[in-house]
Amino acid sequence: MRGIDEILSLVCGFLGRARIGHVMVDSLAVNFHGLPRTTMDIDLILQIKEEDAPKLAEFLSRNDFFASAEGLRRALKERSHCTVQDKRSMFRLDIKGIYNEMDKRTFERGISFKYRGTEICIASPEDIIANKLVFGSEQDLKDAEGIFIRQLGKLDLEYLGEICREMGVEDELAGLKRIERGEIESSK
Repeated sequence: MRGIDEILSLVCGFLGRARIGHVMVDSLAVNFHGLPRTTMDIDLILQIKEEDAPKLAEFLSRNDFFASAEGLRRALKERSHCTVQDKRSMFRLDIKGIYNEMDKRTFERGISFKYRGTEICIASPEDIIANKLVFGSEQDLKDAEGIFIRQLGKLDLEYLGEICREMGVEDELAGLKRIERGEIESSK
């Protein structure tokens, strides 16, 4: 059984060689910037065209993932996501394209770093917080709070405030600031 580290290196290494831009979002990004939690998926936003789907699907199939070019193409065309299960573990990839301004901003502001010799790009803490506030589930709000508290002092609060206003979640951001100031109790 292979671990998530091996999958990350394998997939992100291929994306780099194939010149397919990527940014990791959701659970692994939350683990990186916030409070660790268990996850079984790697969520990726890819800068990919429908015609590049066969190349990605072939790579994934050759490396023991259940992947099809048609499934990837359909997800991109429908502006949806495609789940690709790893045959050698319980992990899966959730892959989507850049479909809207939120995706574009998250992709453009991604933070690149080397991990085990592989270039990986991860969403910025500000973009994750804003996106989590928009999605708004109980887990999303806990994730946003964990990142906000852990990254306090490092966050670009002006940018965060601007995008939260644009996305209509400025009240939710104000709630995070009240927690930080000790005005209300954390959910942690």
